[in-house]
Amino acid sequence: MIAGVGVLMLAMGVGVLIGRTTVSGQAQAPAPEVVTVAGASSGTSSAPTEATFSSDWPSGTNGYTVQLQTLPQSGTSVSAVEAAKTAATGKGAAAVGALKSEEFSSLTAGSYVIYSGVDRKKAGAEKALKGLKGKFPAAKVISVSNGSSAAEAGSSGNSSSSSGVGSSEAHPAPPSVLEGLSKSKGKSYEEKSKNLPDVVED
Repeated sequence: MIAGVGVLMLAMGVGVLIGRTTVSGQAQAPAPEVVTVAGASSGTSSAPTEATFSSDWPSGTNGYTVQLQTLPQSGTSVSAVEAAKTAATGKGAAAVGALKSEEFSSLTAGSYVIYSGVDRKKAGAEKALKGLKGKFPAAKVISVSNGSSAAEAGSSGNSSSSSGVGSSEAHPAPPSVLEGLSKSKGKSYEEKSKNLPDVVED
């Protein structure tokens, strides 16, 4: 019995030692490594935005110009419009500018117009056209008006022009403006012809 009691106590002693060793090992175990993952940057980088188009046509001015070319508004960037202006200047056109057709009632909406010069009278634009036709075969004289007054502001004594009537197809002048023209001769005929509106109703 004494031997059995001794074996039991020995076993208990071994068990206590194993338990202490286990607790000691757990206490000394290294802390788990914490890995920090850098999040995505809060700042967002964006590509530079396209500049807003600004018309070169003088504000509040009705007149005539030489249309060198048109670019469709849909799909044409402002930088492309600027490039077209630079190219026109390089080919010899003077006072080159660009406008958006939808901003003027005398023009058909939907395009950018590259033009040369601003003339109060149609005769001035027609004279400029002669010097540009060689390098710009498609060039033509157009009326640029917002509809509040006649495009040809320099002409006087023409009541239909001052009211905007006859300045575009949307506002044609009545056929009566042609009455008496066929009977006129010489300077009288010339003066009346100069004062005729651009568009006369059939």
